[in-house]
Amino acid sequence: MAAPTQSPVLLLSDNIWNLHGEVITQICPGVQPLVYVGDEPLDDVSLATVDIAFLSADVWPERIRGISISLMKTPQLKWLQTFSAGVDSPFFVQLMERGVTLSNASGAASSPIAQTAILYMLALSRNMRQWDRNQQQHVWQQHKFDELDGANLAVIGMGSIGKEIARLGAALNMNVEACRRTPSGDESCPTFPLTELDHVLSRADWVASALPLNSDTERIFNTDRFARMKKGARFINVGRGELCDEDALINALKSGHLAGAGLDVFAVEPLPAESPLWDMDNVIVTPHSSGTSGRSGSRAAQIFLSNFERWVKGEPLKNVVN
Repeated sequence: MAAPTQSPVLLLSDNIWNLHGEVITQICPGVQPLVYVGDEPLDDVSLATVDIAFLSADVWPERIRGISISLMKTPQLKWLQTFSAGVDSPFFVQLMERGVTLSNASGAASSPIAQTAILYMLALSRNMRQWDRNQQQHVWQQHKFDELDGANLAVIGMGSIGKEIARLGAALNMNVEACRRTPSGDESCPTFPLTELDHVLSRADWVASALPLNSDTERIFNTDRFARMKKGARFINVGRGELCDEDALINALKSGHLAGAGLDVFAVEPLPAESPLWDMDNVIVTPHSSGTSGRSGSRAAQIFLSNFERWVKGEPLKNVVN
C-alpha cells in the first residue's frame, strides 16, 4: 500500500460521517470526506480523487449498488475497508486485482450470527413452526421435542463465527467438535482438518456450516456429504450459500434423511419464489440477515476507525485480506 497522504480523500456514507465525522477529523485533521448521499453513483470527477473508502453496513442492501459502482470508478483508490467478513464477491476480487488493499470486519457480526445459528437449533429441535401455527389458529396442542443437551454438534469452519457457535453449543451442553482447513491446536473443542470432514459429519446430530467460500469449499455439502450424515440430522448454514448444493439438500430433506435445516444464505439471493425450501415445514429460511443487528454495524465502524488511525500513522492494517 502506498504511503498515506496528508490530506486523503475518504469516501464514506452520510450516516457514518454524521456519527463519526468528528472522530475521523481528530484522527486525521486534513481528511477530505466525500460523503455518499442517496443511492446513485457519484460523479467521475469526484471519484477520481478518492484515496480510501469505508463500505459500511448502513448502505446494505438498499444503497449497495450505487456505492459499489462508485468504488469501481475510483482510479486512485488505495485502501477499502468493508463492514463484512466475507469478501469472496467478484466486486472485491476486481478491486484487489487493481492493487487496492482490502481489509474486512471479521468478528464484527460473529456474536449475532452464532446466536442465530443456535436459534435455528432451538426452533428446529422444538418444532417451533408448529407452535407458531397453533398459536395463529388458537389451537392448544402439545408435542414432544428433542433436547440439545447431549446432542452432537459439528461446527464446520472455525473462524470467528464458528468459534462462537462452538462456544455457545458447549454452553448448551452439546458435544462439540469441529473441522477447519488446518487446526491450530488451541481450539476450544476437538478439531479436525477438512480431510476428516466425512468422519465428523457421520457423528453429528447437528451440522453448522460457517466456512468461507473458495474453490475448495464450493458445494462441499453435496449429495454424498448429506448421505454421510446421520439419518435425522439437521443442517445449519450461516456461511455462504454456494457451500451447499441446494438440490441435494432439498432431496435429503424430502427423503427424510435429514430432519431439518436452518438457512440464512443461498446460492441465489433473494431466494427464488419457486424454491421448495420456502414451503418445507422442517426448514427455516431467513434473508441473509443473521448478522444484521445494529451493533454489528457499530463494531464494523469501530474496526474501520482503528484501522484508519493505523493508516494515518503508517502502521500495518489489521484484517487485511490476502
